[in-house]
Formats: sequence, C-alpha cells, structure tokens
Amino acid sequence: MLEVRSRRRLEEMEAAICRAAQRHGASILAVSHVGRVVREEGRFHDALTFTVCHPVLYETLLAAEPRFAALLPCRIAARSDGHGVTLETVAPRELCRLLDRTDLEGLAYPLESMLRGTMEDAALPARAAVASAQGGTWSGPGAVETQMSMHGTVAQRIDCRGTKVEDLAGTGQQDSPGG
Repeated sequence: MLEVRSRRRLEEMEAAICRAAQRHGASILAVSHVGRVVREEGRFHDALTFTVCHPVLYETLLAAEPRFAALLPCRIAARSDGHGVTLETVAPRELCRLLDRTDLEGLAYPLESMLRGTMEDAALPARAAVASAQGGTWSGPGAVETQMSMHGTVAQRIDCRGTKVEDLAGTGQQDSPGG
C-alpha cells in the first residue's frame, strides 16, 4: 500500500485531490463518501474514495495485460485519523504481483509514481499546494477556479427543452440591456 499523511481536514481533500490529479495528468471520475468506518475502541472515522483515471498509463497496462481491466481504475482512499487525513492506495506494482506478472512492474511504475505524486501534492498544506502549482510563489489570498467544489451545484439548464433557471425566475427578458 502507498500511504501519505496530511494535516488537512477531510473536507479539504476533494478539492486538493482534484487539483493534484490534474497537475499529474489524471482526472477524478468519482468521489464516494463511504460514511463512517469503525475503528478500534468503537470510534468512527469518516472516509472518502476518489476514482482516479489516467487513460495513457492505463492503456499501456491494458495493452500488456488485459486482466488489468478488473483492477483499474485506481482508487485513493482518504480517511480521517484524528490529527488529519491519511491517503492510501494499492501500489500498482502489487497489482502486477496479484496477476502473477512481475515482469510488468516496470510498466506499472509510472502509474505508481503518478498516484504517489498526486497524494503527496494533495497532502501539502493549502499555501504550499498553491505555491507548488504556481511554480513556488504564493500570490496571497483568494480562491481560484480549481478550488471550487462542484458538488451539489445546480445545472445551468433544468429540463430537456433547454429552459433556463433565469427564464423561470424572471420575465424571460434580459433585465439590463446593453451590458
């Protein structure tokens, strides 16, 4: 298993993982809230799973061994551990061993490197993560587009005929012509 610890809160992880995956050429296909996971002494810890897609790296593995289809896409789990968050994923080289194809570990290494880099970037404190994305400079406070969570947003069109929310809420005309 690959494991990275972070001092971030679990609520911050979705945006951090999405930004980090994007920087490493991957995308997040799904985020699942797996609820609460029971740990020792009856304490509960929240957990999220992120489904990671990197088509180029997956294509290489699938071309070499079609059985990888049962193991891809990869997932990163984020679980609250009391002092922050622990990020974990199965090492792709372990998947090679599971399929009894240790000869493919060299092909799995770039995927493992991408997953480790994504988790390490996401684990950075907010200021360090922004500085890393901007080439090492901190530009000050203020949100950027990649810091937005699209979870629970309302789509721009609300039905199959193309009706807009604005049309239903107002007169159907532009309220301020000329500008």
